[in-house]
Amino acid sequence: MAGASTALLGNAAGVFRNPAGLATIKHVLVEGAASRYGDDSWEGMSAAAVRIGQFTLGGGIDYLRFSDTAQVRDNLQWAGSAVYRFGIIALGTTLRYVSVEDSTHAVRRSYTGNLGLAFALFDIAALGVAVENAFRGTVTGELLDLPTTTRVGFTLNFVDPQGVPRLLATVEGIYPSTEHGRTVGGVEGGVQLHGLGLLARAGYGAQSTTSGTSSWAVGGSVLLPRVIFDYAYIERQNLGGRVHRLGLRLNL
Repeated sequence: MAGASTALLGNAAGVFRNPAGLATIKHVLVEGAASRYGDDSWEGMSAAAVRIGQFTLGGGIDYLRFSDTAQVRDNLQWAGSAVYRFGIIALGTTLRYVSVEDSTHAVRRSYTGNLGLAFALFDIAALGVAVENAFRGTVTGELLDLPTTTRVGFTLNFVDPQGVPRLLATVEGIYPSTEHGRTVGGVEGGVQLHGLGLLARAGYGAQSTTSGTSSWAVGGSVLLPRVIFDYAYIERQNLGGRVHRLGLRLNL
């Protein structure tokens, strides 16, 4: 979806973006994803969330290992989230630990926090608001450059997601403290019957000037009962070009 995820609720990976999105998880959700970049860098992510009454707790880890020729050796982050839902409104917060090691083995570690808000209008529409790096501080070394970023997203299902056809669209405004605001959006459509289905998706929008990421992304999913296989394709010029990302979601 080209990064438009603030109003896509019900994903455990929301611990890294909008923690309030965890509120719509029914029981237990486990997710994982892996990417291999063109310059031999690689990335792995894992996240999980569990719902306990009106509360949802989640956690995740994301690790990016750069190629041997890069100035940065690796980037590690841990995240833990807590969410409270009342009616159609959910409030959440995430505490993240971020560590960056350079090629000289010097390590900088910081903590930071995200705040999230979500309005879920049944299965029809959702509004999400998140503030990334709302607060931050140093653990060891110099403070990492983690700009405060506000995200506002809206998602609309054009058909009943409990039926056979599936079609939704999402749009999101992203407002970093260090750059001009930008807009991204995406569409997703497909079919699902008795827990089996296929989805295709595409996204487009301006990306951060420092990310080297293409303005477009495409992907799809294979839906099985309690299991979803995900695929995404983007391009990142600062990491060797083409990126294929594989993901797995388990609803327990």
